[in-house]
Amino acid sequence: MDYIACFDIGGTFIKYGLIDRDGQLHLKDNVPTPKENLQTELPEVLTGKIRELTRAFPLTGIGISSCGLVDCEKGEILFSSNLKGYSGMKLAKILTAKTNLPVSVENDVKSACYGEMWKGAIKGKKNVVFLTLGTGIGSAIIIDGKVVNGSGNLAGELGHTVIVDNGRPCSCGRKGCYERYAATSVLVQDYIEKKQQNSEVIEHISGEEIIALVARRDPLAVAVYEQFIHYICVGLANVTHLLNPEAIVIGGGIAEQGDQFFAAINNGLKQEIMPLYHQDTLVFPSALGNLAGLYGACYLTLKKFKHPIA
Repeated sequence: MDYIACFDIGGTFIKYGLIDRDGQLHLKDNVPTPKENLQTELPEVLTGKIRELTRAFPLTGIGISSCGLVDCEKGEILFSSNLKGYSGMKLAKILTAKTNLPVSVENDVKSACYGEMWKGAIKGKKNVVFLTLGTGIGSAIIIDGKVVNGSGNLAGELGHTVIVDNGRPCSCGRKGCYERYAATSVLVQDYIEKKQQNSEVIEHISGEEIIALVARRDPLAVAVYEQFIHYICVGLANVTHLLNPEAIVIGGGIAEQGDQFFAAINNGLKQEIMPLYHQDTLVFPSALGNLAGLYGACYLTLKKFKHPIA
């Protein structure tokens, strides 16, 4: 049996697990992501966990799902805004030298998308768009069963397509980007600002808490939420007309809100797209949740090094 040590490297935590070629998860846990001396500390954390796993299971590879822009061919981190000192790390080369195991490295959203295709919400589908709604919008595009990487592995940044001309400033330097209207962080920001306009001060509230207020028909929450759903649908209409996907899968914490959230998106999307593109359901929630990146890391490692895949 082929066992893959899988890691999902984020700005706060590193999730890790052991998955076999049949897609069975044998264990999972997480450790804090190092904040200093990343070039030395991060590989040490990873190799320490790999040694622990090796004592109990015969490992045949290492799969990495990582935040940031990734060169998946070389296994290098091209750029990361979340982790200081991470940009430029030759992660695959370092880990192979330390463990003598083959290593696959891919962007976290692309990994999650592959995980959903292998064992999740879009199993058996070939043309898919995957988005995560959080602080920003992460995205991956799969056409004919393959992730679209582009000439410099930079393709698929749907969060930085413009949906409002000369709109809100974005961290990328442009104005009116999709993620400045349809990320969960914007739902929270808009609600807090509306409250402040009514002379009410809120220090913190989550997207999930706002949706709970929507369920209780709080007028302000409903107004902000409906605007949020509208902008999600505007962006997804562009994606639908451009790529005609079989499915659009949404991940991130807010995607766990269930049927009502996705019914609102699917209904709103039908109002935005041409009738020719209509189908019963186009937008689905992630099935694997925050484990999707681990499953994708396993799948890509098995595939890259030509192991059997169930």
